[in-house]
Amino acid sequence: MSHTPSRRKAIRAALELKLRRAKGARLQEFFAELMIAVHGDRFQPIGTDYSRGDLQCDGLLQPPLTIYACYGPVNAGANATEAAMKTAVAKVGTDFAGALENWPNLEAWKFVHNYVEQPPAQIVQKILELRDRHKPIAIELFGKEQFESALLSLDAEAIDALVGDAATDEDFRALQPTIVLSVVDVIMAAVVQRHDLEDAPAEVPQQKLHFNGLSAHSQDRVIRGMQNAVRVAKLMQDHQDPLLEGNLAGAFNAKYLDFKAQGLNPDDILFHLYDFAAGVGKPSAALDVSVWSLLAYLFEKCMIFEDKPVATRAA
Repeated sequence: MSHTPSRRKAIRAALELKLRRAKGARLQEFFAELMIAVHGDRFQPIGTDYSRGDLQCDGLLQPPLTIYACYGPVNAGANATEAAMKTAVAKVGTDFAGALENWPNLEAWKFVHNYVEQPPAQIVQKILELRDRHKPIAIELFGKEQFESALLSLDAEAIDALVGDAATDEDFRALQPTIVLSVVDVIMAAVVQRHDLEDAPAEVPQQKLHFNGLSAHSQDRVIRGMQNAVRVAKLMQDHQDPLLEGNLAGAFNAKYLDFKAQGLNPDDILFHLYDFAAGVGKPSAALDVSVWSLLAYLFEKCMIFEDKPVATRAA
């Protein structure tokens, strides 16, 4: 399926958001929906009721007989502890061994994961070890690149059904103020305690995107939102509630500090803030643009993320 460069970039952004949210059984459900859309009756989804056993199979494709095992860690595996990594590597081994035992005619086995960066070296090493020991079987990883390839093979309607209406460059240039204000209204209605800030916002430093450790993908989302930051600022300043701007900034600042205290990495903090603003459903293009524009506005107001490099702040 042919897509314009802008559309492809938008689909990739929507997919990353989906994978970050797809932890545990949600990854298996999303994977099954995608595979059915791509392969139809050739793919057989397997239920996620683990109490009854799944014969080490989270999905089956044939021909050739291919068994899939899904692994969706929290936060897409970011900041995984040593113990969590050992658990993940062990899961690769036990899932494959179980599939081999329960499906003796197995021809291919794939370990499906939601890592948005490259899979950890320890997991890759385990896959290579299994390949060496079981040469007749095709043993592979199925991650972000494979999800993207499968998704891009579908038509626009199917893609939207799977990951939402991905926002393109044209959508970012057509910000809808009513959607921004509706997002703000929902946020403030849910905030029990007002967090009005005492200090005036600092001027955003030129290197803030870089020294906060955001990935290229996250920087791209913020930069796209920045083209609308001035318009969002005016919406806040012209609002009938004169305290809205300070309360909104205070609410997001409190959320940022909470996520930071949990030890989340910068990308995960950013996407948690996205979910705080957008909710957890499939976002429309207009909603996606509004939320990224709102986050960019708060980023430029220095209400979320650090306004000085950590080393400088500690000096």
